[in-house]
Amino acid sequence: MADRYQAWIEGAAAEQPQLAAALAELGELYHKKLWHQLTVKLEQHIESPEFPEGGFLVALYQNFVAGFAHKINLLKLAFFAVAVSKQMAMPQEGEAFIRDVISNLEASKQPDTQQPILYLRMQLAQYALVQGRTQECKHAFEEGREELEGMADVDPQVSASVYYAASLYHKQQKEYAPYYRATLMYLAYVSQDTLPQEFRQALAVDISLAALLGEDVYNFGELLLHPIINALKENGFGWLHEMLECFNSGDIHRYDELCTRHAALLNGQPALVAHERRLREKITILCLMELISSLPPDRRTIALADVAQRTKLPLDGVEFLLMKTLALHLIEGVIDQVDGTVQVSWVQPRILTLPQIETLRGRLDGWVEKVSSAALTLEDEAVGVAQAS
Repeated sequence: MADRYQAWIEGAAAEQPQLAAALAELGELYHKKLWHQLTVKLEQHIESPEFPEGGFLVALYQNFVAGFAHKINLLKLAFFAVAVSKQMAMPQEGEAFIRDVISNLEASKQPDTQQPILYLRMQLAQYALVQGRTQECKHAFEEGREELEGMADVDPQVSASVYYAASLYHKQQKEYAPYYRATLMYLAYVSQDTLPQEFRQALAVDISLAALLGEDVYNFGELLLHPIINALKENGFGWLHEMLECFNSGDIHRYDELCTRHAALLNGQPALVAHERRLREKITILCLMELISSLPPDRRTIALADVAQRTKLPLDGVEFLLMKTLALHLIEGVIDQVDGTVQVSWVQPRILTLPQIETLRGRLDGWVEKVSSAALTLEDEAVGVAQAS
């Protein structure tokens, strides 16, 4: 005789003709106690658009999945529970449901519950943020990051959930640099193919703006090399991609040209308008760093007048720029006000884009030629010395 869980799935199949085949298959796997295959099919169907919204997943969980929840992969169960919670009408309902799932996992005393519970707690962190409990959210993802450091063989989706919760918090608080770093970490654990198009495009815009506005973000190579950046070209934000490339290359002249050409679009971004001075300061610092990086290490004594010309600053502004850049530990060196020069001994390394790598390759080829020429000269001189002796 069929139990109540199998009876429900059979009844649901009769009531939902469009889902009859899928639900019948789930019922058959349940009847045969093929838990792994049942889990795989559930995953496929949950992500499929054929499963209706409006609470169907909630009913499926409560009347079917609950009957074998303790027999399937617990992490998969956590993924399913989060999907179910998102179909609930109110955040409070979703939060209560997730808390109940966590309680059941803890009470089961089964091994390997740490990752599923951490994943579920990150969903609770999101619910806390939505309901205005920001400090609770912050405490949750900070604890989550500490837990990740002590775990081995962590599922990428669990790691992603921690950094996604952190990114949502930092976005709400308008903490641009922490948001930028948390989102990059999130993107390191998710596949681009799994992100819905609209979400991917919105994320690309948000992380690009955060890179520009982040107070201590002076390296854009990692973002420019990430596939997420291609989404900017898909929804009319090509100008933002241009701006990132401009900052990455430290081209202040191009920056002024882009500001003129895309003035209307830039003015449509309140955060960029509000931090116009910060953007100018950052592009000027990056212009200085690019100037230094373009010079061979043995020729990094630069006239302040050359810096002024490159950065569009007066000489007294150049000194302030150098002191600011030194204070940020983006460069190391000594300013000689008497000679009107700066001698740079170190510049912060950066992740290079493909064009920058090609430029570096050209410089390395030139260096190899100089070394080869010097070696030949030494060899000729050594032969002359040998003959003379």
